Amino acid sequence: MILLTSHKSDEKIVSKSLKNSMESFEFVLMICLWENILRSTQCVSKMLQSKKINIQSACTFLDQAYQSISNLRDNFKDILNTAELICSKWNIPTDFKTKRQAFAKHYFDEVDGDRRLNTTKDNFKVKVFFPIIDTVLFQIRRRFEGLYEVASTFSFLNPSSLKENNEADIIKASYDFAVKYDIDISSDFTRQVLSFKSIINQIELPNILSMANYIIDNDLSSSFPDIITACSIFLTIPVTVASAERSFSKLKLVKNYLRNTISQERLNNISILNIERERTEELNIDQIINNFANRKARKKNFK
Repeated sequence: MILLTSHKSDEKIVSKSLKNSMESFEFVLMICLWENILRSTQCVSKMLQSKKINIQSACTFLDQAYQSISNLRDNFKDILNTAELICSKWNIPTDFKTKRQAFAKHYFDEVDGDRRLNTTKDNFKVKVFFPIIDTVLFQIRRRFEGLYEVASTFSFLNPSSLKENNEADIIKASYDFAVKYDIDISSDFTRQVLSFKSIINQIELPNILSMANYIIDNDLSSSFPDIITACSIFLTIPVTVASAERSFSKLKLVKNYLRNTISQERLNNISILNIERERTEELNIDQIINNFANRKARKKNFK
């Protein structure tokens, strides 16, 4: 549209350059790659911003996204075939563009180490495809390290884990948990967990939330108070701070960064100005004018 409607030569040149870049096989291949990556992460991103999600469910969704993106490493041919199909529909050549390579001047007895690989399918796979996937996988694990750490702390409280783990592992995990949350959890926590383990073997509870609801619905809160407290701690830990980030984003529309960031020096200046304004309001301007006029009067008495 810009090429057809614009009358500025600079805009036409830039738009033509963008058009040539978009009509390349590398661009279409990158679009197909990122479409698969973003498709796996979009659902997880929406779920992490939900108010009803807990840490256990968040870790499950993150693991699914991680596994889905990890499987892309073995599906390079499928992504390549999809890109070739799109290019054939839009009449875009499916070969990689090769540029003329510039080499440094080669002197006698020097090793020629300035040779570079051309952009081929294998080179794209090694230099672009794998690094992008590895970076995304690394960022998923790195950004949610704290989330996985908290989930591992409460993992023994999961109903499936209580059924599968032996008493020695449960005793150790519950004891470490009681030490970490010593203010909220009493020393009787281990006994309560072992007692509840015998009950949970006869029923099916999918997650910690259902376990807490089961205890409350059957009036077992007095028998397992520390388990209810542990479930409450787990269920009230926020998964993300998306709501707080949205509130601060809206706050920027009301107050800019100059008003939000007030240094101590600026606060001192504001307090000094307020004191001076109060003193100014107490002054009698008319009396000051009369005193000034009397002192500067140059009248002489003639006899």
